[in-house]
Amino acid sequence: MKKVRIREILDFLKEKGDYPFVFTGSLEGTIEGFSSLINYKDKTMTWIKSNQAVYDKRRRIALCIVQEGVSFEAEAMIVTPASKAVFFALLEEFYGNQEDGSRIGIGTYIGERVRLGENVRIGNNCSISGEISIGDRTRIANNVVISNRVTIGSGCEIQSLTVIGEDGYGYSEDENHKKTMIRHYGGVQIGNDVFIGSHVNIARGTIDDTVIGDGVKIAPTTHIGHNNRIGRDASVICSQLFGSVNIGENAYVTSSVVRNQCKIGNNAVVGMGSVVTKDVENGITVIGVPAKKMEKR
Repeated sequence: MKKVRIREILDFLKEKGDYPFVFTGSLEGTIEGFSSLINYKDKTMTWIKSNQAVYDKRRRIALCIVQEGVSFEAEAMIVTPASKAVFFALLEEFYGNQEDGSRIGIGTYIGERVRLGENVRIGNNCSISGEISIGDRTRIANNVVISNRVTIGSGCEIQSLTVIGEDGYGYSEDENHKKTMIRHYGGVQIGNDVFIGSHVNIARGTIDDTVIGDGVKIAPTTHIGHNNRIGRDASVICSQLFGSVNIGENAYVTSSVVRNQCKIGNNAVVGMGSVVTKDVENGITVIGVPAKKMEKR
């Protein structure tokens, strides 16, 4: 890995100005890459977030990003209340993947009505067609399908094998139980700074749009059904949301199934393995099958 002077690291953090920090040690030091604390490699940068961290205390640490309040010793330290954010900002700046210069990947189809913002990058073998708008600095990986009517904000990341804007699952049924699939006519609205993991499906609305708010983070293998509304800064992790689900702001839903028409309140938490069949109030935690309020013991 390339060598980086500690002085360069501090200059970057000062220029960025997002994180308060205090530095101790020599400005003339140099690091040669990064490593985890438990598997520390000589002359690298590492990170500690807790006094409970397990590591070899005999090792000489060249540079450590230290969470404020944690007791630690290293040749050079950057102490900050945002150690995780600082560490990964440094990795991205000095060791992040280098772009190959291609804005649009090989085998990718971009329809005539698609509008791309500045510095948008799209990977290989994607299909983007319909009334599509993609905001500045959004990154789309390989084998992604975006179709029909979709608006994506700025600074988003969409990982490989995700599908956005296809019809959801809905049908009409006659007296003989013959089912006829219903075409969808809504779209998908995705805000700014949204992360969408791999193998995610976001269905278009039947009439009104499916809406994903600013700052939402969606983990791989999640299904977002038609007419869903996901509030600002919510996290949806490896879950299945059926039609017309409403997730509140800063809610946290992990590895769960949410019944159609259910509402998850602001700042609510749905624990792992839950099946939600009723509305969840603001600020409470539910878990189980069916999901019930977690009582303090």
